Amino acid sequence: MREDEQKRRTLSLAQSGRFVRSTKSAPRAVTISVPDQAIKARSLRFFVKRVGPLGLIFLTPGARAAPLTKDAPRSSHTVTQPQGEKILVVGVRQPRRLDEMGTSGSFVSATQLRQAQVRDTNDLGRVLPGLQISNSGNFLYPSITVRGITSAQDFYHPATTFYVDDVPVLPINAMQALMDVESVNFLRGPQVALYGQSAEGGVIDIATRQPGPRTKAAFDDGAESRYGYHVNANASGAIVQHWLYGAMFLTSQDYPGNITNPNTGSTHLGGYETRGGRAVLRLAPDDQPWEIGFSVDGSCSYGSQDVYIDFDHIASRRVTSTAPGTPDPRLKRCGHDESLRGIYHLPGWKISAITSLQDRSFSRVFPYGRYTSLQPEQWAANTQELRLGTEGQHKRYDLVTGFFHQTTYQHRQTTTLSSTNAYPFKRSSNRAETVALYGNIYWHLLEKLSLGLGGRLSRDMSDIAFSSTSRGVTQFSRQNHKNQNMSLGNVSLDYEALPGWHLHGRVSQGYKPAGFNYAPHTLQDAMPYNPERELSYEMGTLYHKQGFLARVGYFYNRLQDAQIYVGPIGSQIISSAGHAHASGVEGEMSWNFWRKWTIGFDGNRTVSKFDDFQNSDGTNNNGNLLPFVPAFAAAAHLTTSLDTGHGIIKPAIDLRVTGPQYFDIENKLQQPTFAQLDLRATWLFGSRYEFTVYANNVTDKLYRTYGFMSGSGGSAQISFGRTVGFNLRIASAER
Repeated sequence: MREDEQKRRTLSLAQSGRFVRSTKSAPRAVTISVPDQAIKARSLRFFVKRVGPLGLIFLTPGARAAPLTKDAPRSSHTVTQPQGEKILVVGVRQPRRLDEMGTSGSFVSATQLRQAQVRDTNDLGRVLPGLQISNSGNFLYPSITVRGITSAQDFYHPATTFYVDDVPVLPINAMQALMDVESVNFLRGPQVALYGQSAEGGVIDIATRQPGPRTKAAFDDGAESRYGYHVNANASGAIVQHWLYGAMFLTSQDYPGNITNPNTGSTHLGGYETRGGRAVLRLAPDDQPWEIGFSVDGSCSYGSQDVYIDFDHIASRRVTSTAPGTPDPRLKRCGHDESLRGIYHLPGWKISAITSLQDRSFSRVFPYGRYTSLQPEQWAANTQELRLGTEGQHKRYDLVTGFFHQTTYQHRQTTTLSSTNAYPFKRSSNRAETVALYGNIYWHLLEKLSLGLGGRLSRDMSDIAFSSTSRGVTQFSRQNHKNQNMSLGNVSLDYEALPGWHLHGRVSQGYKPAGFNYAPHTLQDAMPYNPERELSYEMGTLYHKQGFLARVGYFYNRLQDAQIYVGPIGSQIISSAGHAHASGVEGEMSWNFWRKWTIGFDGNRTVSKFDDFQNSDGTNNNGNLLPFVPAFAAAAHLTTSLDTGHGIIKPAIDLRVTGPQYFDIENKLQQPTFAQLDLRATWLFGSRYEFTVYANNVTDKLYRTYGFMSGSGGSAQISFGRTVGFNLRIASAER
């Protein structure tokens, strides 16, 4: 009875917008790594140097710390209503609901992700309105678009940042399997005042499950079209009662593609597979105001991607980008992450610190025409963040402020093989470092009116070393560096006009740092480009009450010094070359219109154009549409819950329509409007068994996900087509 009472109390506080604190609040997990030997030694020294002082913060008892009881209600960064409604989410780095943030956001729970077959970040666009995400050639290079802000021109710097357990993910690892995820928060627009690593389009904040005193275990297994499969298993619980907790997660996933290579006879190209695992230790003694968590994960992903077909003949599903005698493409990415995190509670405040290492390396064999290119890379990043924020209900304000530091290393080699020509061997090294102070405060001017002010001060430092060698003779060698200071801010208003009805407005700044090309080929690539700056405006309204949610908003984004590849194809360099803008409207609605039937809609209309961009080859692109920005997107959803007497069945229908978009800045390669229909049904047997059958892209619609100009024509990659499968989940009874 006491536990049920605490659950009701937690839910009541969530609905009233208050935040509940507990020593049993699981910390957001973290990540680490290290690459080749030179980087590894440097990263380990840095890690040891940082861990010491951060650890002292949490192991030193505080005179003012309020001890918390074992039975206090469990807090989390998310608290939702039992039906999993997306808007009542408490605390995205501040103890505020998403509908009080002054900006628009979305929340998706682990159950919603599982039932929609979202097992990879590449699939998040199916459940997060306003997000378009796909591969640019392969899973190393994400193409992400939010509100007309796209990263398709710079594969190494996505315009939208992924965070996993408070750690910004390396760009080449943004497309990854979702391992033991608890929830995903999506904040649209720049978030310079809440997150250390700034991003123009927004932040996708992924939180994994953290172990607690209850013993839990689950097993997921399923198969789908083209001999694909997935197997996931997890277990968590107490290692030492009332003191130490642990969790483990293992995954194996394989998603073959649908492309054939007539030169080699291979089929099912274009797919990928992942093997990985994760382990977490959480030290959280009862009745203590502090806790420490350590996590480690590792994975390897394999792909037969980098396969292209003729842009105008995608129905053939046959590779046209390679010649006889060349191999199939091969791609392998492996690495591991580790992180150490601490949390310390003071009356009304919380201090958190995290230090992490990330390490990734990949090998890439990329055949094109009669040539085969080998492009291995090694990456490492170390990140430290110290954050102070309010906790619980404050009458006058909510505040978060923090210090952020990250250093990223990248080494790259390029070798081109040909039976007729000798090509240079190219080697490059990039180093990028960011130091930033950020903060955001919400002043409660009136009972229903809040003013938000935030800002960020940062210094970005970049270095490059680049050389080209042919037949043992150095053709050229160049080193360069670029330092840049940046100050950014935002201001927002949130007004609750009536109970459940919010009006909000926001003006914010975002940017992508100055730096160098991470895949240099010519001497000009050793020249730096300037930071890309964004000024964003948005206003909107949201109503949420008694099973009905409606949101509508308008946005306008202005880009200066857009980082774009310029020059003729084959010798392009990245440069701060243009100015652009993106404007549009977006909205969503969800209505529980009858008993357990719910209908939903979401969509956006976006216009994103170059205002001033003349290519270095003389092409005038003023007025052209930005690539990888659909003119519109719309979706409809219908779900229900049927009690059969032999379990509960939850059928669902999702229909998505994506408008036309271009893949190039000259607007010559266009993917027309296409629609995709998904069907699924989940059968629940109590709380332990769950069986789902699904059919995604029921009509087997083929559409282009990526394209580029090649000679006088174009090359493209395509969708998987129809995918039919099932998933069985078995969970243990909690103890």
